[in-house]
Amino acid sequence: MANAANILPELQSALTAIRTKIVDALAGEIGTYTFPDATTDPAIAMLGLGSNVVVYPPQGTTVTGGLEVVLVTLNSVRIQQRLDGIIQNVVTQIVLRQYDVSKNTISPLFKLLSVLDDISGDPTRTISDPFIGNIETCEIQILHSFYTGDL
Repeated sequence: MANAANILPELQSALTAIRTKIVDALAGEIGTYTFPDATTDPAIAMLGLGSNVVVYPPQGTTVTGGLEVVLVTLNSVRIQQRLDGIIQNVVTQIVLRQYDVSKNTISPLFKLLSVLDDISGDPTRTISDPFIGNIETCEIQILHSFYTGDL
């Protein structure tokens, strides 16, 4: 049960579990970040509430190998009152960015939908357009609910 004043430990635990599910589901499809100092890391970022990172990846980072996954947890917490406590709802937006123009986000999307719980709303896909120079993206929102009985 979460403490009403601080749901961050449970949120961080939930985000870590989601990141693991994403890495497992998209094994081999996630690209690579190459940082300005030439070090590399899988192209998956966790930002927003529950993250200790201000800017990630840092400016000057490149993505190679295809898919980048960005999890952004919004800092707005929706409250639902119950007789014996409250439910705090937090939304994490998962953004798939496909840098490989020979691929799309449909297959990774359906792989994620098969392993993620609490999908909130329909995914949104933005198709790449060579005339405006954008990359294909797909956005999914998931809902984290934390019950607190100790008001």
